[in-house]
Amino acid sequence: MILFNNKTKKVSAGTVGSVNRHTNSKAKSNFYLSRKNAWLLWLCQCLNISVIALELSTWMLAIIALSLAWQALLLHQGRDTDNNRSKNKTATGHTHRNNSRQDHQHSYRQSIGQNTRKKKQQATNVSPIVLGIFALLGCVAIVITAKQVGILASMLHLLCFSYALKGFELRSRSDFYQLQLLGLFVLAASLIFRQDLAFSLITFALLVLNLAVLLQFFSFEKAFVTNIKVVIVLLGQSAILAIVLFLVFPRLSPFWQVPLAKSAETGLSDTVKLGDIANLTRSTKLAFRADFGQQKIPNYSQLYWRAMVLEEYDGRQWSRQHKSTRNKIAVAAKNFSFDNSATEISPLSYQVIVEPSFQKYLFALAPAVVTGDAKGIQAQADHTFNNSKIISQAKSYRLTSYLTAPLTLELTKQSRQLNLSYPQGSNPRLEQLALQLQHNYVDVQARAQAVLNIINKENYSYTLQPPLLDNNSLDQFFFDTQAGFCVHYASVFTFVMRASGIPARMVTGYLGGEYNGVTNTGDNTGQLANKGHLSIYQYDAHAWSEIWVEGKGWLRVDPTSAVDPERVNSGWSTQLLQQQSELNNDLFSLYRMKNIAWLNALRLQFDALDYQWTRWVIGFTSKQQYDLFKNWFGKMVSWKLALIIAVSLVISMSMLMLFLHLLNRSKTKPQSLTKWQILYQKSMAKLAKQGMDKPPSMTVNDFAKEVRQQCPELAIAFTRLSVSYNRLCYQMLSTNEQEKLTLSMQQQYQHFIQVLKK
Repeated sequence: MILFNNKTKKVSAGTVGSVNRHTNSKAKSNFYLSRKNAWLLWLCQCLNISVIALELSTWMLAIIALSLAWQALLLHQGRDTDNNRSKNKTATGHTHRNNSRQDHQHSYRQSIGQNTRKKKQQATNVSPIVLGIFALLGCVAIVITAKQVGILASMLHLLCFSYALKGFELRSRSDFYQLQLLGLFVLAASLIFRQDLAFSLITFALLVLNLAVLLQFFSFEKAFVTNIKVVIVLLGQSAILAIVLFLVFPRLSPFWQVPLAKSAETGLSDTVKLGDIANLTRSTKLAFRADFGQQKIPNYSQLYWRAMVLEEYDGRQWSRQHKSTRNKIAVAAKNFSFDNSATEISPLSYQVIVEPSFQKYLFALAPAVVTGDAKGIQAQADHTFNNSKIISQAKSYRLTSYLTAPLTLELTKQSRQLNLSYPQGSNPRLEQLALQLQHNYVDVQARAQAVLNIINKENYSYTLQPPLLDNNSLDQFFFDTQAGFCVHYASVFTFVMRASGIPARMVTGYLGGEYNGVTNTGDNTGQLANKGHLSIYQYDAHAWSEIWVEGKGWLRVDPTSAVDPERVNSGWSTQLLQQQSELNNDLFSLYRMKNIAWLNALRLQFDALDYQWTRWVIGFTSKQQYDLFKNWFGKMVSWKLALIIAVSLVISMSMLMLFLHLLNRSKTKPQSLTKWQILYQKSMAKLAKQGMDKPPSMTVNDFAKEVRQQCPELAIAFTRLSVSYNRLCYQMLSTNEQEKLTLSMQQQYQHFIQVLKK
């Protein structure tokens, strides 16, 4: 307020000082969260846990849900205390209606402050013994399941469990700060598993919410929406410095390796049983993207993205060779060579951006060679590629493929023996069929075509819901159920080829992809050519076979083409799309969005934004950083890099200081006066012309007494004006009461002017 009693100010300061000393000595017992802040804090806990819920075990989610429900019940039980507090507040307001604002606040604090806090604390606190037993049992469960879920998942379980339990012991400010810090750690941990644009935006929104709750604790008199705006402004300021550091700071390798989370592994496995890939196709998660630049994208039937070659079969499942065995067989893919004078062999260059899978395999259109930065990429003898470390974040690499070039024209004795082996007697009916085909078809490719003809002509079906088989029996599938997915047909075909004396193996990977960009055919080939990229999802997972033919090397044979040609030539059939939609539990399934034109267009636009986010932010490598600075500043040397970082930091800090200076200047601007303050100032100005000045230290009531003594004829008019002014300034009035009293004060001012003129 403009006017105040200096004597009153001194007393209030002394009182506040004693209260502060008392608070500091008993800070722990006097810590108090309002009901609004407590519910906001509980909401933040629920939302923070929700973003990482998919990485937690079901039993841990149940424990956390129980804890949060328990906290909500305790908060609800504290509702009566808040209602009593509201009643006391109203009663106190009526009792002290005519007192000063300082006296009202002091009385309010004395009447309800300590009692409310004690009752609130009793209502929301849990016995330390009960909480300790609950925490101990949870930790024991985490230790027991650690081996099963992996180190990373166990650490994550412990973090989320402690975050849920911390809400029960908010007895001091330090507990409140620890709970807030744990929430930020949970948000940061969620980015280990997902870093796409949509998830990053959700995480950023939750970061704003958490910081706004923290700010609300200190700025409880402000609206929560106002605190959200303040946090957004602060994060916007810090984003300037973050962007500069992102561009100029050297991109160092991590100092530690993120431990493997078994539950976090996505995509294909190095062991495949019948039906495994059919289960994978229920997922709509992104596996990787491929960008061909301005080149023509190959036809759909050529987009066989090779991931792993499975050459060992034990009668139940297919698996990769051990690394030591794999390195001894055939010629390494990195030594792949061909006659580049052949006109039919043309290179195809493209960039692949792999999503985090917590596995090591990469994707390629075989045969291929790595171009550009090949750091950490290992070429295998079977024309596949592995990363040297677990892929825990998006990884980008470039390949050049030669789709028409042969694969491994020379087959070693050890490799031939491996790709002819099978468990004798595991599938006797298929072995009998293989011997019959070997007798009827001498030519290798004719024998393979005969198997495809059988699949094509008989009553076989391609389905995501194949019948269960006894002990993964290939005999039962081929001769009895005759309904399966790509793995079923590839397994049977590979087994028959081996049993008939033809080296054969199974390959797993992905088929096709969704094109996102501007389509331009330009010629009669029907191929796509323009800027855009392919998005390959988990439901594009596929399995096919390869047979070795003398003089031609490994040839790809896809038995799926015999039972469902549409799947190989253009994508999933309408029947399979319907099955996938029914089996998928995701409410926002991609296929559901594809059925609505405008939603599908919106999805594709967001996918294009997400691709650029992954390419330039998540996949921003040290080589890209070096090339960027080389284009801007020429050849990079250490002193240039140091100078760029220093100048950038100075500019960023200068901008931040300038913003803070302008913000402080805006805060020091005089606040606009209320209507009643303007009326009172006008009346004092009129009296000043009459020789009656009000000293700054004099209160409103004392000045009214002074006016009564010097000008008795003004006493009644000015006293009424002063009383109304005091009520408007210091009493707790509703908006309606304030408006009525302001209108009355305007009439009193008009009467004061009339008396003054007389």
